[in-house]
Formats: sequence, C-alpha cells, structure tokens
Amino acid sequence: MTYEQYIKETRANCAKVLSDCSAGELLDVEYLRKILWEDDRVTGVISGYCTSSELSAAENIKDVLFDSEFLKEFNERNMNMQEVMAYGAEAIDVAARCLALRHISIRELVEKEQKRRRQIQRESARRNAIRV
Repeated sequence: MTYEQYIKETRANCAKVLSDCSAGELLDVEYLRKILWEDDRVTGVISGYCTSSELSAAENIKDVLFDSEFLKEFNERNMNMQEVMAYGAEAIDVAARCLALRHISIRELVEKEQKRRRQIQRESARRNAIRV
C-alpha cells in the first residue's frame, strides 16, 4: 500500500472503532486519541500487527517503503529503519499505521459518527410513527 492508502485505510478503521464507542466517549477527544492509538484495528501497536488487514504485512509495506512522504515522516520521528525492520514486516506496517493516524481528524470523524447516529434515530422514530 502507498502511504495515502494507509491513511485512507486508517481513517476507515478509526470510523469503525468510533462506531463502537458510547455517546459519552465520543465527547472526549483525548480519550478517543488513546483508544484509536491502542486499538489493533487501527494501528496494531499493542499486538504488533493490525488485524484489519486482509493482505499480509509484507504485501502491505512493499509500496510504502519507497513512499517519500512516509519516509520523510518516519525520519522526522528519528526512527531507524534497520532497527524497525529487524522486527519484521509487521513492525513497518504498524509504524505506517501509527504515522497515518497523525493525518486523521478525530473531531471530524466524531462529527460524522454523531451525524450517522442522529440519522439512525430519525429513521427509527419515523418508522415507529408510521406503525402507530
């Protein structure tokens, strides 16, 4: 995957995680930032691999390894590619997902999730009104 694809997939995975959060949890952006960072569906940082990927980590990273934006951000964080690669393709995959998370507007995703929930409530109320 390219770095842009990592960002797109990470955004979609964040949306899935937010859909599992309670209404109260959606109000605390710092809490959500921690949850998204730790959730294996988003970064894989806890387990060392991202379970949301259908492709193998080796297949995922083949394009990102040569992506100039990814490499720039990787180097800005003073990470050492040889050290990370020593842990295998999964480590690069996790690093790419963690860096991609920096490009995600959590507030924007929360607003979309809240809007989605309001729409579901309106549709549910409309269906219930029709039954009466």
